Amino acid sequence: MPLADYPELQALSAHEKQEFIDELRSTLRPRRSFIFGVDLDGVVMDFYGGLRPIAATWLGRPVEELTERFTYGLKEWGLLDRAEGYDLSYEALHRHAINQHELFLSGTPIEGAAYQLRRLSRLGVHIRIITHRLYVGGLHEVTVMQTAQWLEKHDIPYIDLCFVKDKTSINADLYIDDSPTNIKAFAAAHRPCIVFENSTNRDLKADLRARNWEEVYTLVKQQMSRAGNGPAVS
Repeated sequence: MPLADYPELQALSAHEKQEFIDELRSTLRPRRSFIFGVDLDGVVMDFYGGLRPIAATWLGRPVEELTERFTYGLKEWGLLDRAEGYDLSYEALHRHAINQHELFLSGTPIEGAAYQLRRLSRLGVHIRIITHRLYVGGLHEVTVMQTAQWLEKHDIPYIDLCFVKDKTSINADLYIDDSPTNIKAFAAAHRPCIVFENSTNRDLKADLRARNWEEVYTLVKQQMSRAGNGPAVS
């Protein structure tokens, strides 16, 4: 587009030209060919941080007694397998947290998650949320509603929202997860996965590991470049 063909643009001041360019850029949509499969709980939302004070009240214990170093199932907090005592099971606590405290709506985002996902979206990353939240019967409708509202509330960009147990059944070029079960499943399926580090997965060997969302952003950009999907927009 030769500038000489648009004399009205030549008449603009430098500041006006920059405003015009910025407005034009804001309307451009980046090409999206790199799919990033993103887990929610423990990766984007501070699930355990939100659950901890709820669990303390539910168990009748001071919150300080509930360790921040735990394994999957939260036995360190005094929860039991369902067969050992349903009233103190993780499933019962989960149901209470969603029904009585709207945990999936009130939870706090992990620091930097929303911002770095917006940056990745700006680069042209196709963000595909993949979460296994529909594992407690009778909570499906409220779980889906709270999840969608929470994502909107915190301005977290995404194109797809998938609720599924077997995450390897959902296609992506790169995944991020914190669950040891899912991390092992991705490895077995030869799917590249960033391990978002916490106390449940620190002992797992992984080629891709992040302690915060700045590191996640860097790893995703590196994987995009290796896959031949360089940033479409800087």
